[in-house]
Amino acid sequence: MLTDYLPWSLRGVGPFLNTYGDPLLFRGIQRTAPIATNTEANTSVHSIVGHRFINAYLVAIKSFLRYFSDVAVYAHDDGTLSPADRKLIEAQIIGAQIYTRNEADRRFDAGMNDPFLSSVRKSYTSYLKLFDPTFIGNGKRIMLLDTDTLFIRRPDAIIDWACNGGTPWYHLAPTGDMKRGKASLPQVTEKHIQTLIMENIDDINRETGNNYTMRQGFCAGFVGYDVGTVDFGELKKLLQVLFEKFAGRIFRWGAEQTIHGLILCSKGARALPIEDYFVFTQNNAHLADQATFIHFVGENRFYRMYYPKLARKMTNELNACKQK
Repeated sequence: MLTDYLPWSLRGVGPFLNTYGDPLLFRGIQRTAPIATNTEANTSVHSIVGHRFINAYLVAIKSFLRYFSDVAVYAHDDGTLSPADRKLIEAQIIGAQIYTRNEADRRFDAGMNDPFLSSVRKSYTSYLKLFDPTFIGNGKRIMLLDTDTLFIRRPDAIIDWACNGGTPWYHLAPTGDMKRGKASLPQVTEKHIQTLIMENIDDINRETGNNYTMRQGFCAGFVGYDVGTVDFGELKKLLQVLFEKFAGRIFRWGAEQTIHGLILCSKGARALPIEDYFVFTQNNAHLADQATFIHFVGENRFYRMYYPKLARKMTNELNACKQK
């Protein structure tokens, strides 16, 4: 097909909007009033933020803060934030703590003094979610929030956890196809790292002396746990075993989420109700208006424009509050 020769960003409306749509679809969030946060709060909210999704990040974090702002907010630069981006975050989120990629790299390398962990952390951007909130953050509890997320309603269970603590938690992706009428895909010869890990979980547990497990559908785009849940000594041991078994496969996309899942599920984390907190697909799009929280991922992100429509509605609600 002709599209096979085009860059991914030009292979359809979804890929195009994923690549170029942020300033077009979400820029209105910059006109909303700033929200003040609490730098000394017991719960901190951490996001890995890049230049391309700066407005989407503001939509995500402000959609939560409009309901509850007694949290510390950390924006971790993925290495692409400009000085203007950082100023925008600081202006919109009063008290936000921003760590540039170079600064975070220096602090981690000097503080950990562990070349192996540093090499894993730097292998791809998502690993920053696994390492940096624990290394940099303060307080008692850590919440991870991806930039492609949106709170539609007040998340009472999450706010209660942020105030009082409790069991760690995560949200789920539905099982099955992500698209309607999805055609059978050609067989993939290389297994995904999550599949490899779960197929070898008994050996991994024996070699690490742990009891790792993970629920199907685990998603690391919105999770919460106590500070100390990610222990770097335990993490290093797990990563070394995985590297011995799968070599450079642990440096690719999907490994961070799998490792997050192993750690949290082995510590009794609970899944949030999937009818209220879920990953958006073509098959559950009709439930979007009823959700509390939605994670818009991948090619389905702009399916029928649910995401920008709901984001615009939230932005309008923030503006209405500003005018009162």
